[in-house]
Amino acid sequence: MSSSASASLANPTPFQLHSLVLDYLCHSCYTRTAGAFNRDSTIRHLDADGDEILGHTPDSDEQRPCEDERPSNSAERFETRLTQVKLRQEIRTHILSGRVDEAIILLNTNFPSVLSEDIIVPGSQPEPRISTNNMDYVSSTSTDPAHLLLNLRILAFSEACRTMPLEYPPKSGSMPVETTSSPFEMHAVVPDGHLDNNVQQMALLLRAQKLLAQSNTLPNPADRATYLEELKNVAGLLAYKIPEKSSVAKYLTLERREAVADQINRAILKRTGLPLISSIELMTRYTHVLWQAANQHGVKVRPGAVLPPRSGKSSSTEADDVIVPPFDLRHFLGLKP
Repeated sequence: MSSSASASLANPTPFQLHSLVLDYLCHSCYTRTAGAFNRDSTIRHLDADGDEILGHTPDSDEQRPCEDERPSNSAERFETRLTQVKLRQEIRTHILSGRVDEAIILLNTNFPSVLSEDIIVPGSQPEPRISTNNMDYVSSTSTDPAHLLLNLRILAFSEACRTMPLEYPPKSGSMPVETTSSPFEMHAVVPDGHLDNNVQQMALLLRAQKLLAQSNTLPNPADRATYLEELKNVAGLLAYKIPEKSSVAKYLTLERREAVADQINRAILKRTGLPLISSIELMTRYTHVLWQAANQHGVKVRPGAVLPPRSGKSSSTEADDVIVPPFDLRHFLGLKP
């Protein structure tokens, strides 16, 4: 990070603070909070009569961020951004609720390039962000469309094998109970008058065969081997009347849904030209790594330097400090102002 950027962030302008907070809220899909914050905290410039000056640009004498750091004053642009955030949140909610097919429909309608490499959609321009010296955060999971579609289909197969509902958001202290709300949710124990269990087993086997065929189309042999092994394990759900109580119950947990939802969310952000993490998280990671590295390499404290807060010690330079301390985010967040 350049010295000018560091100096700018050490004394952030109202524009920068507004941009950082709004970026975090939108990135985390807190749509209602983001809308309220943007409405109530947008910096307005008034004339002598108290009327807002539309399209106001700070004078050269005002302290202001660089052009690419200033948040847009356009309400229309913010609403467009918020609409995309709401779509991301809706897709995530569908996946976390086990409604995978609905999530796929929304993806193909609004973000078609996420599940198809051949579709090229003009990338939407991301909101201006605080400069971070063009540091990029690389996704820890694949964003390959073929992998994403397979992961969604495998999750859909797991949900079709379910015999006990998994509510989202989960209710505190609630226990799963058997359900008969969907024919695919009751492939094991079928009351009189419902579809024959054999019919449902055949439908699940057909799904498994399609997944197998889809996995075999992967061009990379290593990917094929990985997914074939995964399918072999997931197919074990068919061997149990109540798979939620089996050795392969991990495929029916909320954590499983969350992993797929997070992967899809990262892919949407990547395909729409947005960073995979918020500016605040990126800066926090950068700060943590910077101070940790300085501590490990024995960098000495410069006179007058402001050090990261430490338990039981002041953040200012002390005589007994020789090596800079690491940055403890948990302790920093726990400090009282």
